[in-house]
Amino acid sequence: MEKYSILLVDDEEFALRGIEQGVNWDEVGITRIYKTHNIKTAVRMLEDYEIDIVLTDIEMPEGSGMELIRWVKENRPQCVSAFYTCHADFAYAQEAIRLGAIDYLLKPVPYDELEKLLRRAVMIIREQRKGNRLAEILQPETEEPDSAVDIVKAYISKNLSQNLQREQLAKLVYLTPDYLSKLFRKRENMTISEYITRKRILLAKQLLENTDLPIANISQRVGFVDASYFIKTFKKQEGITPQQYRESVQ
Repeated sequence: MEKYSILLVDDEEFALRGIEQGVNWDEVGITRIYKTHNIKTAVRMLEDYEIDIVLTDIEMPEGSGMELIRWVKENRPQCVSAFYTCHADFAYAQEAIRLGAIDYLLKPVPYDELEKLLRRAVMIIREQRKGNRLAEILQPETEEPDSAVDIVKAYISKNLSQNLQREQLAKLVYLTPDYLSKLFRKRENMTISEYITRKRILLAKQLLENTDLPIANISQRVGFVDASYFIKTFKKQEGITPQQYRESVQ
């Protein structure tokens, strides 16, 4: 019997305890339950453990559930995510859909509704695993997958200004998204998302060194729609802001 795991994220202990005690976990097929009250610990758990499903609140003192699911989408795209929150805000629901969440439940969540959601999440994970196993059978790891990684890397380098999605890249080389991710990580020691970010920051540094383009323009040229997110990402990787980097090399 296959095993599935879930990460529950909520800053309210009674909410976590209520879900843990109220859901029939054996019935929905989940055997491992991880819990945390903040986004920082959630990310660390996702890095350290094999987690299939993420169920998170939105507004918490130390960060937003939206930020967490955005991280999940970029770094653990195989995870199935959903929100449960007391905020009946259409803008939140729209953003949740854009981030790939499979549902947006309002507190208090009836346990039968939550169990329906969890069964659906388990079914999605089960189908993903079947697809991965089939891909491994049909496409053994020979020189061909390596060349597929090279093709993807070349495409990324030529299209950094575009909205690069894992699914789109997988279609390019006729692989499933999960199988491509596995090959890419094995060969490059990083995720596809991490590789794209590194290439974008490298190009941004070249533009900062050799042009007088405004930061906002450089942000768009290297594929960041939001200039503030570009600045945040640049500083996280380089330790300084784009403007500080420009000043340091001129």
